Amino acid sequence: MSFGMQRSVYSTRFGNLTQRERWISTLAGLGVTLGAFPRGSLLRRVALAAGGVALIARGLAGYCGMKAALTRQATLRDGMREQWQRLRAGARVGAGGIDSMETLYVEELQELASSAAQLEALTLDLERGIEDPALVRKLRSYATLIRSRRQDLERFLNTSGRRAYGHFDQAMRALAEETRKMARIRAAAVREAALVDSLQRLLHYQIAACGSAAAHAQALGHQETAARLAEFSERDKAFDAELSEIAKELNPRAASGRRYVRAETHAH
Repeated sequence: MSFGMQRSVYSTRFGNLTQRERWISTLAGLGVTLGAFPRGSLLRRVALAAGGVALIARGLAGYCGMKAALTRQATLRDGMREQWQRLRAGARVGAGGIDSMETLYVEELQELASSAAQLEALTLDLERGIEDPALVRKLRSYATLIRSRRQDLERFLNTSGRRAYGHFDQAMRALAEETRKMARIRAAAVREAALVDSLQRLLHYQIAACGSAAAHAQALGHQETAARLAEFSERDKAFDAELSEIAKELNPRAASGRRYVRAETHAH
């Protein structure tokens, strides 16, 4: 198992909030709760206290069910359930909770499901700002592939009685956010060259993650899942190679400062 994958498996157990978000939520919750008692009607004080406690719970859990739903990491119901379970687990949430290879394997699958959900949303977001037709086609194709992958992972987990979105993949979130930053580059040619670079970083992470999970599934005797996970890794390798071919066209264009001209403009 690669160091990057180990870091992902262990660190993502801490939720989908940054340390800063956790502090802000906790302190705001304390302020709202304390401010609820001195004045106002009983109903108002109860409502403010409930809101404050909810913010404190969010900060302590390190996971926000509402945020998970808004960013397509999980359904609202699953996200709120995860938030409650994290709060209830308290100090047990962390790497110390991994007590067997089977537990590690299940959490890898849960993080792969989270990763697939994030990738699906990312590819759909990026497509709208890309001009190169070859890159658009590849992104559309990959979005379809990753949607099927997410559904397979959900099926693997649900049939074994596990929640599909038990853990949020923070490593993928960081990579996805960096990719979205590249999408804000103003020069189209440079932007698309940068996006290909960022997407390939995402793919390399996915290749390692799926490969590690496949090896663990094989060791545990989950032959069907192991074969499917290995297939995921191979498909990502193929897509990475396709992006490298596209980069051979995009990089010289970006270096020269030439703009992409849509084919239909030549008819005028």
